[in-house]
Amino acid sequence: MSDPSRWITVGELAQAFAPDNNTPRSTDELAGRTITLHLENGQVVEHRFDTDAKLAWRMIEGSGQGREAEESYVATKVREDVYFVDFIRHLEHATTVSLILDLGLGIVTVLVARLPEEAETRLPLATRLAQGKELTAVRAVFLSGAVDKPFTSATPRHQPTSELVGKRVEYTYSPTERYEHIYLNEDYYTWHCLLGSEKGLGDTDRCHYHKLADDLFLFVWREKIVPTLGVVVVDFDIMRTVGKIFGYQGSDLDKLANFPVGAHARLLNVTVRS
Repeated sequence: MSDPSRWITVGELAQAFAPDNNTPRSTDELAGRTITLHLENGQVVEHRFDTDAKLAWRMIEGSGQGREAEESYVATKVREDVYFVDFIRHLEHATTVSLILDLGLGIVTVLVARLPEEAETRLPLATRLAQGKELTAVRAVFLSGAVDKPFTSATPRHQPTSELVGKRVEYTYSPTERYEHIYLNEDYYTWHCLLGSEKGLGDTDRCHYHKLADDLFLFVWREKIVPTLGVVVVDFDIMRTVGKIFGYQGSDLDKLANFPVGAHARLLNVTVRS
């Protein structure tokens, strides 16, 4: 990219990532199943996977009890009995739900994310700082839960982790799109576009890490310049990722872009903290 002041929209990013990409194929293994999630906040949510692309969810207990909707979803198999499921809640403002379903352990991590409304996107970073707000206006709530059984104090969780901290990793999303990530500490990482639609751009943003299994991690980032949420599962065993990027289609904020992504990963180096 020749103009470092040109920050593209998430819709433009989706178009750039589309051709000949490394996104894994979706799976139909959940089709025909009904899975009930018992969450740590007291909510019980039934998910009925009617087809390989349509699901119906229903809030059985807890806050929002009685709400229900049908949604389009994408499911990807991560490992045996581990699935990444993602969908937009179309009746809510700019909200997505991402599920890490570990059917082997009978647990789930739920990420509910929301993009800011237009007025909040116009708030200068200096004003956000003065008001004691995070620099990013993209919100993310993580919830642990049990699958098809009550959640208790003995229920395992996908725990936050610092195992990625210090790593510098290159991600190739397609022949034309390549980035590097530097995982600085438990709260922040730096990204830099090496090749593609954002070439030359980089930033340091808020992030979250959860360990799913040995060499398997959930990595989530929330950008502050262009309101963007990234959610990927990184498998260092096979050096691949699967996930999605979520944001507004264009600068007028009237449409959403929520597209699947996947990359080949290459570990560049590791900095050991003293």
